[in-house]
Amino acid sequence: MEKSQWPELPVLKTQVPGPLSKRIFWEERGLRSSGTSAGSQWSELAIIDGQGCMIRDADDNFLLDACSGTVVMNIGHGNEQVARAVFEQTKRLTHFYDFPSPVRLSFLKRLKEVCPISCESFLLLNSGAEAVEAALRVARSATGRHEFVSFRNGYHGRTLGALSLTSGAGRKGLGPLIPGCYIVEAPMITGKDSQLDVSEKVSICEKGFLSTINELCTDAPAAVIIEPIQGAGGTHPIPNEFLSFLRTICDELGILLVFDEILTGAGRTGKMWAHQDSDVQPDLLIAGKGMAGGLPFGMVGGRSSIINSGNMGMPTRNSSTFGGNPVVCAAGLESIEALTTGGLIENAKKVGEFLINDLKKRLGSKSCVKDIRGRGLMIGIEIQDARTKTLISMPLVREFLIEIMKRGVVISSSSPIIRITPPLSLSMNQASWLSMNIEETIEQVLERKTH
Repeated sequence: MEKSQWPELPVLKTQVPGPLSKRIFWEERGLRSSGTSAGSQWSELAIIDGQGCMIRDADDNFLLDACSGTVVMNIGHGNEQVARAVFEQTKRLTHFYDFPSPVRLSFLKRLKEVCPISCESFLLLNSGAEAVEAALRVARSATGRHEFVSFRNGYHGRTLGALSLTSGAGRKGLGPLIPGCYIVEAPMITGKDSQLDVSEKVSICEKGFLSTINELCTDAPAAVIIEPIQGAGGTHPIPNEFLSFLRTICDELGILLVFDEILTGAGRTGKMWAHQDSDVQPDLLIAGKGMAGGLPFGMVGGRSSIINSGNMGMPTRNSSTFGGNPVVCAAGLESIEALTTGGLIENAKKVGEFLINDLKKRLGSKSCVKDIRGRGLMIGIEIQDARTKTLISMPLVREFLIEIMKRGVVISSSSPIIRITPPLSLSMNQASWLSMNIEETIEQVLERKTH
């Protein structure tokens, strides 16, 4: 279908999900492992193509993507430049282990231009979780220490090392995890907190952090890892004061400060990196998801003296069969170009501010909406039971996601904090329509069932 023929707003020809989507879903389910995402299982939706912020299902329904395929398609669907670059590179060379290539050299140079000044060298990998694992190895190798501190409600992936840094139900039944990982409280900031509230929460968490490294760690930890805005854990922005505190303590004790920007990077928050809203620089930066136009990608960037130190700097110790392959590097080059010259980051800031404010106007008086928070096009709507003041149950979350999908909106997160993370090309018209449909679905499904 030609780009000009795609509608700006949903067009539904069948009930969603339709019969073809359901057939594909159930046939695939018989062949695929059962532990796939709750959102995909609840929806029974099969997607065949996309353009910009719109996707089309197997029944020819046009739907608004409010999740970027789980915070991946930042540059939008159907980017012609990425498709052309991937096609041309595939004709030349798809893979030759990790040997140097001109396209990877160009990609590395471009990464250095858009990453923090502390990033001189890069490990190129295949996913965010793999990049987290690599960061743990690098930190141990560079410091000679083995302990790590991360934060409650943070999310870093599903490999065993990443799970060791992640709190929540995803860890259950998978122990023992790697030893020496301590999870402490991060400041849980809401959109209603005053500066005094923020300062008090930061102070409490600072004391808890110091208590952990002084009383539980056997030495200064190798690294502290934190998301500048906690993503899967509830869209909680970490105050700049707390990031500055971590930077100071890490400098004093020789601890590496690691920013996990897998969800928050690639323009998601209205800047290339979420931490750019502070003056704090990380020692290591982890990225993935939105950096390569939908192709599998992960990276760790940092000073050469850290990345290349110790055993991990020796030949073969940080090699990857597919990491940094020519096709992904070609896609990454075009993705960075789209983000930096196509106005997407600026659009994320402008449209994100509008969407957050419009949601607050529409939802602010509803007793089931506890908070609306976020930055750019990374937005969380926290839903509570108005009677008990506790988060709503998973059956209600499921009902909300299915009902809004029937209206033509796809949201992949399956949490009482509804995450809105559309492609960064979201238009004002699409944002207004999305906000209206979120309001109407909350009224229809949640408000009458939480009183």
